[in-house]
Amino acid sequence: MGRLLCAAMSFVAALALPAVANAQGFLVPGIGPVNQSMGGAATAAPLDGVSAMYYNPATITALPSSRFDIALEVLSNRNELASSVPGLAGSTGSKAGMAALPAIGAVWQDQESPFTYGIGLFGTGGFLVNFPASPTNPLTAPPPLGMGNLYAELTILQVAPTLAFKVTDNLSFGVSPTFNVATARADPFPFVAPNTDGRYPRGTANRNRWGGGIQAGVYYETDMGLHLGAAVKSPQWFETFEANSTDALGLPRPVTLDFEYPMIVNLGAAYSGLEDFLFAVDVRWVDYESTPTFGDPARFNPDGSIAGLGWKSTWVVATGVQYQATDRLAVRAGYSWNQNPISDNRAFFSALAPAVYQHIFSLGLSYNLTDCVILSAAWVHAFENSVSGPLYAPGPLPGTNVKLSQEVDGGLFGISVLF
Repeated sequence: MGRLLCAAMSFVAALALPAVANAQGFLVPGIGPVNQSMGGAATAAPLDGVSAMYYNPATITALPSSRFDIALEVLSNRNELASSVPGLAGSTGSKAGMAALPAIGAVWQDQESPFTYGIGLFGTGGFLVNFPASPTNPLTAPPPLGMGNLYAELTILQVAPTLAFKVTDNLSFGVSPTFNVATARADPFPFVAPNTDGRYPRGTANRNRWGGGIQAGVYYETDMGLHLGAAVKSPQWFETFEANSTDALGLPRPVTLDFEYPMIVNLGAAYSGLEDFLFAVDVRWVDYESTPTFGDPARFNPDGSIAGLGWKSTWVVATGVQYQATDRLAVRAGYSWNQNPISDNRAFFSALAPAVYQHIFSLGLSYNLTDCVILSAAWVHAFENSVSGPLYAPGPLPGTNVKLSQEVDGGLFGISVLF
């Protein structure tokens, strides 16, 4: 039983590094209050500079003017980890508190040139899981029965300088190199073999890691109010994550992990032919299966380390509607659905990244204080969802269970200045 629980906890830590605060799997479902209130649909519906640069750089040519946007999202991410083995069962909630994700964007249009320029800074992911020890929960039971408290953190910031070109009055092309900085910590760290005392080393003493990639997109507007867009964001390649850890005797033991942000393909359509209304829909594909660590098989290696998380590539559908209620007030509603990258029979491997929700509803509004200053706000709710499956040591164990649950609420606030 002790080996079972130790193995279980190693899987739990496996998702610690890559987990994200509000995730369709690993991704934030939207960026800023305007886009979040549209359910994350933006590939063919440019409403602000932040979401235009994040989803489809070509669409910044369609914004009505140059602008500066700044926004903050505050999240309450409620995760629950329950586990059971014969004779013992319990549940533990994460004591993670509130998380904050920033979004900043600036777009400059030259009326005498077909080029539009922009730069964005986004909090593309942020995660903090902090499960306290519990004597009744096998996975968080105090050692030597379990692993005690579990801690994992990830923060990713992305900077995206953007250039878009109006090929014709109706067709635009955009490109954006992306630069990323990530901080990741996990205790315990199960991607290496356990120490001689049977425990996994810590993965908390490290530095920020840098990465990069590229994004490109096209945008087409018809004269009948139909808008079409497509964009591809390459994988974001990061330096190898390294942490200064120790072995059972307290001697130096470096630990490492290869990590990437998955490739994303966006297709979008929008319709503005009905007076005062804008309708938008995005279909998004996220390639987790080709991503190191995420797509690698969810299993134990012979040395006791974790090979990967076994996530599936997923489809996402995002929809939104905007109604221009008055000259100054616009109201929005959105809904998005995504496949769950975590299979029930692999729930055990994702215990520290229970990004399992699939249905997200949002409401929002924008109000023009003046002709050039706009205030925006939104509320987002990810409905509770869960996955459950057996514990592994190293194969599935009859009579055992791990259940991961998640529910999220978010409040977003932003200000835009047009010039």
